[in-house]
Amino acid sequence: MTMSRFKVLISALLIFFSVIVTANEANTPKALKFGSYQTIIDQQAGHPLVVVFWSITCASCLKEMATIKEIHQERPNLPIVMISTDDISEAPLVLATLKDNGLSDLDSWVFAESNSQRLRYEIDSKWYGEIPRLYFLDADHNRRGISGKISKADWLELLAG
Repeated sequence: MTMSRFKVLISALLIFFSVIVTANEANTPKALKFGSYQTIIDQQAGHPLVVVFWSITCASCLKEMATIKEIHQERPNLPIVMISTDDISEAPLVLATLKDNGLSDLDSWVFAESNSQRLRYEIDSKWYGEIPRLYFLDADHNRRGISGKISKADWLELLAG
């Protein structure tokens, strides 16, 4: 192998591995801190958005993921943000759960504040921590919060209205 071919091969391998590392970092849940929720909302200004609060220990949340996957497949341009109420130390398990349920390509976050009650209050002063908790925001970001698992038909109705 000539030196120029070797350099091309090395360059191609470096690019390949940097793409893989970047892709993996992009799917790693981010730390949800005070102010993060508003940043998430602001990034989708003028667009509908669904925010799902869930936990790795919540059976209803895990069942809800099948419906979320269906909605995501049918409406790939609808931003759905998954926020785990677990501690940031659980981020690897959160990511594994999202991967197992076919949702690892969604924007994902994990609570990263020691005072989770204050963080929940910042998100919604009327939310006391019950999960799953879904927020449907229309293009004007009028928000409707729903606690508990809902059917696919309910999802579609909320997204239509």
